[in-house]
Amino acid sequence: MKRTLILIALFLALGAGAWYAMDYRKNKRQGSSVSWDMDFAVKNPNDIGKIFLADRKGNTATLERKEDQWIYNGKDPVRPTAIKLLLETMQKVNVWYIPPQAAEPTMIKTLAADGIKVEIYSKEGKILKNYYVGGVTNDEKGTYFMMDGAEQPYVMHVPSFVGQLRLHYALGDDYWRDRAIFHEKPEQIQMVSVEYPQQKSESFKLEKTGNAEYVVKPFYSTTKSSRLELRKGAPEAYLVNFENKGAEAFETLNQDRDSIRALVPFAIVTVKSAGDTTEKITKFWAQAILTDRKTGNNYVERFYAETPEGYFMLVQQRVFGPIFRGYESFYERAAPAGNLRQ
Repeated sequence: MKRTLILIALFLALGAGAWYAMDYRKNKRQGSSVSWDMDFAVKNPNDIGKIFLADRKGNTATLERKEDQWIYNGKDPVRPTAIKLLLETMQKVNVWYIPPQAAEPTMIKTLAADGIKVEIYSKEGKILKNYYVGGVTNDEKGTYFMMDGAEQPYVMHVPSFVGQLRLHYALGDDYWRDRAIFHEKPEQIQMVSVEYPQQKSESFKLEKTGNAEYVVKPFYSTTKSSRLELRKGAPEAYLVNFENKGAEAFETLNQDRDSIRALVPFAIVTVKSAGDTTEKITKFWAQAILTDRKTGNNYVERFYAETPEGYFMLVQQRVFGPIFRGYESFYERAAPAGNLRQ
């Protein structure tokens, strides 16, 4: 009888242990466990002060919060949409499931060879998270993650988002640099000039002469000054266009870059802000001149632009068109104000 009781007790103990192990594994598969090696999320992104990304090829990206702005590699402003997406991912990333044990060795090997190292620091410099981001599942709905120092990889996702998360941790200057070309406060602009080398009579210079007082004059001395009255509010309305104008993409790898820069630009835009000793000069070249089949008129959909920092970018006519105004458009009884015909 005593022997039977001992066997029953041993059976119950083994059963409880097996149930606990199975339940623990089940909970981990469902993402309900909070064990350290699967807790990748940063609950409050406002706590993050610095993010460091790196791969095995030597590519790195350092994103640092400087007051209300993020800076890339200690130099350039970070593209707002890119950092917003990354911070949202870091906040919401969650375990989707634990991969089959048979697949784990291959996943770990891939993470070690091709994974992106992610280090997240607080504003005080304390490390918050340290993990690797790897490839995606066959259906491209999950992404492999593994905590630094752990042995277990996980398949991660962001609820309500379908797609691979690795892209949110991208490396490369053109991905992280802000694409803004003009980001000026209109009331702080002291001078704007727009020079059209091939349409000199349309070139102009707009200057602030006092509080809400402006003059608009020809850029070239050979162009006669308009005798018409300056349209009320026209200078202020024009300067608003410089508040937020961004490029569609970087063209850093464009093989025709040097030959394009050797051409006469369509427009040269110079901006000087109050208190600034330097002038920011941006040049624009038409990407291609197209012809409307119905009207026969020529038009341009996109321009190449070279910024004061030397970045070569692609911009859209529909975005930058309002900046390409003609001299006479600032005056009364002039032709209807609009974009300069290409």
